[in-house]
Amino acid sequence: MIGSDWYRLDNSAIVYQMIITRETQSLYRLGAQLKTAVDPEALRQSVEDALVRYPFFKSELRHGFFRPYLGKNTLPPLVFEDDGIVLKILSFRKNNKYLFRTSYFKNTIYIDFFHGLCDGSGAMEFLKTVLYYYHQRTEKFISPSLIRLAGDAENPEETEDAFCKYYKKFDLFDGIKKMAGGNGYRLKGKQFAFPGFGLIQITVPTDKLLAAARSFGCSITALLTSINLLAIHNVYGDKPQKEPYVAFIPVNLRKRYPSDTLGNFTVFAKCVIPKDTEMNLESLTKTTSKLIAEQLEEKELDIKLSFASLMATLPLLKFMPLFIKSFISKLGRSFGNKTKQTFILSNLGKVNLSESEELDSLCFCLNCSKKTPDNMGVVSYENKTVISFTRKLISTDTEREFAKILASLIDGDVEVCSNYRESCDVL
Repeated sequence: MIGSDWYRLDNSAIVYQMIITRETQSLYRLGAQLKTAVDPEALRQSVEDALVRYPFFKSELRHGFFRPYLGKNTLPPLVFEDDGIVLKILSFRKNNKYLFRTSYFKNTIYIDFFHGLCDGSGAMEFLKTVLYYYHQRTEKFISPSLIRLAGDAENPEETEDAFCKYYKKFDLFDGIKKMAGGNGYRLKGKQFAFPGFGLIQITVPTDKLLAAARSFGCSITALLTSINLLAIHNVYGDKPQKEPYVAFIPVNLRKRYPSDTLGNFTVFAKCVIPKDTEMNLESLTKTTSKLIAEQLEEKELDIKLSFASLMATLPLLKFMPLFIKSFISKLGRSFGNKTKQTFILSNLGKVNLSESEELDSLCFCLNCSKKTPDNMGVVSYENKTVISFTRKLISTDTEREFAKILASLIDGDVEVCSNYRESCDVL
């Protein structure tokens, strides 16, 4: 319903909306590091320009009796100077009701997105458009190729619920079994007492990272997953382990099911590492590659995709009042101290954006929680791959071990930076 005064939320978005609490919110961050200081007013105007092309993003969250939806937002978007608190709770009211927050610090532009609006792929399309208009306003050049701009022909697919579009009937109990699964090993340790996540970013040359992955016969995603598994084992391996290591890897379904949706259209590939697996890179890359490939099979994706559509297809859930759905969702997540995953690794891949004289690199930061306190976001631009660890844990041992292993594979060509969040709980 592009150009409409309201839009349906996809089924994943409905779930993200239902599990909001005062302490937790499903957010993630995209960042663009420039070569010169950010002009705040030019950035604000660029966001306004981009919203002309993305009416879906110019919206506010509203609540119907059976399901939430997006209504047209008539307020102007705001731009803030970043206060250094990574992925702090987004106050929709203080943000003029928008579901994304734009900020800047020195030469970096940040946009934090509520997952109820879109996934990382849809968000990156919006950021690319913002960057195009920002380049124009600051008299820099970036090619409009592969960027959505105001005046383009409207595409109804951009606001479709692609989960429902590709829904197929499936065995409900089989779907529950595949989606629920068992518990995973939980990373433990002292966590930050105050708001904000620790952020450690590791930047490496994309060509060297790709060469390292090829040397193991696997993808970059499988290699980075394996390195992190090995790092975790090296740090935590001497402690009792009842549950297996479990890596959750979001899969962009647009590559398998044609859709141009800007909303959520991802499912998780779940890599459960058998306890008898040899903890070395050769063994881990083979195991993770095999597990990822199995879950990318059409039958597996059909079930996961269709299971994610239940909120709109199963009559009991479809016509259940929203406040009851929200209560059940929060109740189910509040019990126990277990987690389904050890960590999440999300790789947006290489961003198709023409070379810019102003843009230096991109970053992608995931949310984390008490139960899953250390996650990874990965994105590549030109020949720079930025690996962002967001964490609630004070300890940086896993990141140090990860960087050491990775450096050994690419001739030490590794840059590491940190927000030193751990020092804030000491001072």
